[in-house]
Amino acid sequence: MGPSRKTLNKLYALSRNQCAFKNCDAPVIEGADTITGILCHIKARSPGGPRYDATQTDEQRHSDANLLLLCAKHAKIVDSEPERYTVAKLQEMKRLHEQPGPVEISQADAQKGELLFRHYGDVSVTAGGNVIVNSPGAVQASQVVFKNARKTVHIAPPAGSLASDLSHRNYVKHLVERYQEFAKQQQGRVFRYQAIYSAIKRRFGADWGNIPLHQFESLVEFLQQKIDRTMLGSMNRGKRIANYSTFEQYREKYECREVPKG
Repeated sequence: MGPSRKTLNKLYALSRNQCAFKNCDAPVIEGADTITGILCHIKARSPGGPRYDATQTDEQRHSDANLLLLCAKHAKIVDSEPERYTVAKLQEMKRLHEQPGPVEISQADAQKGELLFRHYGDVSVTAGGNVIVNSPGAVQASQVVFKNARKTVHIAPPAGSLASDLSHRNYVKHLVERYQEFAKQQQGRVFRYQAIYSAIKRRFGADWGNIPLHQFESLVEFLQQKIDRTMLGSMNRGKRIANYSTFEQYREKYECREVPKG
């Protein structure tokens, strides 16, 4: 059992497509159909989970009152620190974030709610395993439930995609975040978090993580030019200040190198 379509439609509309964590403007859905947010249970859906309440019924567990939409970063934080992020604190976070009063769900909200419903309802992984999406020969069904003793779940990105290579993926995220940092500071322009993702999709015909690895250099050049053309980027270039790390600099700074033996 999981949240109903009606529940997720309402939850998305109330969230305004934004993480509920205070002062976080990360979207739940980026671009047209890329879900980057996490559907969080205030009281965990399974025994052993953070803030689990054995007295809850399944209906209560998957009701709107027990659900919160967060970005991946803050979802990890609240579930890793349940002593700090208690049921009461998350309920207050939800109350402050969601719009009060009656809810009017637009057609766009309903479409995004449907996207969430398909994403969280079609595949339920309750314990662990590996799920490969859009792979030839993969099992296709309206609902697939995996149960085993493993504690972690790994969803493999398409082979040969940008998301399948950690180094390339992280460097692109570095450039995207750098662009957003610079774009936020431009005066006279409305900043939209999703804008860069939409621009990537228009240019390359796919969400950034699904872009083939052989187009990595083209994507990097595209993002670097976007950064350089911002107001702050142009000022930095005039002062000979680097706007971003190169791929080689990024890897040297952030990736662990093998420690010589002996």
